[in-house]
Amino acid sequence: MATETWATALAEYRYPVDLAQFTGSGAYPSWFDLNTESGNRLKTTEFEARFRELAQHHLEAWGEVVFWKLYTMPLVKMGTTQKVLDVGVHPDELWSACLDYIEEGSRKSFSTFRSKLFVAPVVATAATFPAFICPERFPMVDRQITKWALENRHRHGYSGSGGPDLEQVPPLKPGQVLTESHWPFIESWIAWCRFTARELNRRTGCAWRARDVEMAVFTAQKANLRLTPLT
Repeated sequence: MATETWATALAEYRYPVDLAQFTGSGAYPSWFDLNTESGNRLKTTEFEARFRELAQHHLEAWGEVVFWKLYTMPLVKMGTTQKVLDVGVHPDELWSACLDYIEEGSRKSFSTFRSKLFVAPVVATAATFPAFICPERFPMVDRQITKWALENRHRHGYSGSGGPDLEQVPPLKPGQVLTESHWPFIESWIAWCRFTARELNRRTGCAWRARDVEMAVFTAQKANLRLTPLT
């Protein structure tokens, strides 16, 4: 079955993070003390749920997610996390701005939310928050996802069956990151993940989220697994 490769990739998802590695953790008692251990889907969804529970009232929860997202990037994870913790925005304001983007889905509403945390119009870390708040509808997106999309956009298109294709995928150069200038691709990626989740739900009877589709793609790209097209 075509769905078996997707189920395998999701089951093999791993992104282990030890939040205690944040060098500024001593200034935030009871925060930055979580180790996701294996980093499998269950541990990761538990971390997502932790954020949803705490984020509306605690800026530290937002800092934890930034550190989690940037964990494999030693040159930026410490400084960027500290900047978010020092941003001076009330967490409820961040929560409301992110919900506005989740509701509208526009580049403008994303930019309004992103600018409350980050000056540069970069996408990947800011896009983690709507994916954590509403994983049923929003996937994360970053360089690994973009690499997979660039290599597989033709094999995994849905235009022939009434669904979306992956459009305007940028060929990112070394050191280049996704920015809001790549919005047509980002928008198509979100639509594609939602459609793929619906297809997997229909074919398997299991509850796939847009975020789960992204997890499977992330694993496939990192582990060189081949996902079977669902068309």
